[in-house]
Amino acid sequence: MLRQITKYGIMILAGIYLLFAFVIIPGKADTDKCKGVFIAISDSTGNVMTRESLIELLKEADLDPNGKEMDSIMCRDIEKHIASLSVVNECQVYKTTGNYVDIAVNCRIPILKINTAAGEGFYIDSLGKKITNLYRPLHLPVATGHVNDSILEKDVCEIANAINRNKFWQAQIEQIHFEENGEIILVPRVGNHIVEFGKAENAERKLEDLYAFYQKGLNVIGWNKYSKLSLKYPGRVIGTKREEKKRQ
Repeated sequence: MLRQITKYGIMILAGIYLLFAFVIIPGKADTDKCKGVFIAISDSTGNVMTRESLIELLKEADLDPNGKEMDSIMCRDIEKHIASLSVVNECQVYKTTGNYVDIAVNCRIPILKINTAAGEGFYIDSLGKKITNLYRPLHLPVATGHVNDSILEKDVCEIANAINRNKFWQAQIEQIHFEENGEIILVPRVGNHIVEFGKAENAERKLEDLYAFYQKGLNVIGWNKYSKLSLKYPGRVIGTKREEKKRQ
C-alpha cells in the first residue's frame, strides 16, 4: 500500500514537473524581452532631439529595443546608428537589470543657420561643426552669401559665438551676410538700417560698441535716423543718415 502511494506520489510530482517544463518555462521567455527604454538627452534648448524623434529613428532602422529579446539587442549597433547623426556629439547604450535599455545622448547645440550661395542649407554648433538632420527647423540668425568650409570654424564661428553669448544680440540680429571679400553685413530685426561690420575679428568688442551706440544714440534720436552704421574702424560707430524725401 505504501509502495502504491509512493508510486502515485512520484507520478503526480512528475506531472507537475512536466507542466512546469512545458508551460511555465516557455512562458519565462516573455520576461526576457525588453520592457522599456529609458532615454536621457542632453539638449539645453529642448529643440534638437526628443525622445519621440529618437524612438522613431530607431524604428525606421529596426533598432527599437522595445519588445525584443534582450539577447538579440545589440547596444553597439544602436550606439553607432545614433552617433552617425550630425546633431549627436556622443551616445551610450547599455542594458540594465529588469530587462530595460538605457540610452544617453549628448547633443550638439546649433547656434546659426547657414544658407550658402550654392544653395546648401545646414546649421552649425559653436565649433563650426555642421548639423543637418534636425527633426524640426529652428529660429536662429541666418548666415548668407559667400560661406564655405574654409571660414566656418574661424570667421563664421567668431561672429556667431559673439552673438550667441548675448541674449540681446540673439534677438536683434536676423541675418549675417558674408561678402566675397570676407566683410560682413548685419541685418537687425529692429531698426531700419544695416550694419557694416567689417571683418569678423574682434567681434565682441564691435558688438559692445554698437550696443553703446544703440543705448546712447538711437534710443535718443530714433531708430530710423540712419540707413547704415559702420563698425569698420576700431572704437567708432559711423552712421549714414537716411535721405529725407523731398516734399512735392
